Amino acid sequence: MLHLALRASRATLLRASAFVSSRRFNTSKMPDSKVLIYLLRRDLRVSDNPIFHSLATQRDHGFTHLLPLYVFAAQQLEVKGFIPEDEGATSPYREARSQIGGFWRCGPHRAKFMAESVWDLKEGLEKVGSGLCIRVGMIGDVVKEMLSKTEDSNDLNVTGLWMVSEEGVEEAREERAVKDACRETGIEFKLWTDEKYLIDE
Repeated sequence: MLHLALRASRATLLRASAFVSSRRFNTSKMPDSKVLIYLLRRDLRVSDNPIFHSLATQRDHGFTHLLPLYVFAAQQLEVKGFIPEDEGATSPYREARSQIGGFWRCGPHRAKFMAESVWDLKEGLEKVGSGLCIRVGMIGDVVKEMLSKTEDSNDLNVTGLWMVSEEGVEEAREERAVKDACRETGIEFKLWTDEKYLIDE
């Protein structure tokens, strides 16, 4: 019955709202904070998300603030469209094509679905008093840069990063890169089991 327990009720969402909204970011006054970065990849719903549920229902997790993060991964989605044309800059990443066939890895329909899913997640988080940090690039690079900047700053104390494990070679590579970045900066890294593979429940 785990899947029923994880389905967030209205009361759970209200608890999540209380947890998140009481911890809105004010980076100029957060030296004593304990920030958890939650890196989302395919787990893009608020209502039945096991990590949001855990944060909302367990009080002993040790974090004071939550920073949800989504990265449009450069190896999956062509990111040069995110670069303003008037600046004349070029993408630092190679084209998002398959290695063998050279086909685009993300067509217009998938790109539209991804954008709508991320936007729905952003709106869902805003309804409970939070927000969503959105970045573009290679996930490991983005996390490493974020952790490096927060480590150099006395205003924001990131103490943990959580993400959900996924099946696949590239996904495992991303997880290793994120884990390495966390180890380099000395913060807690937790890789959650993907709930959809708990077939016995």
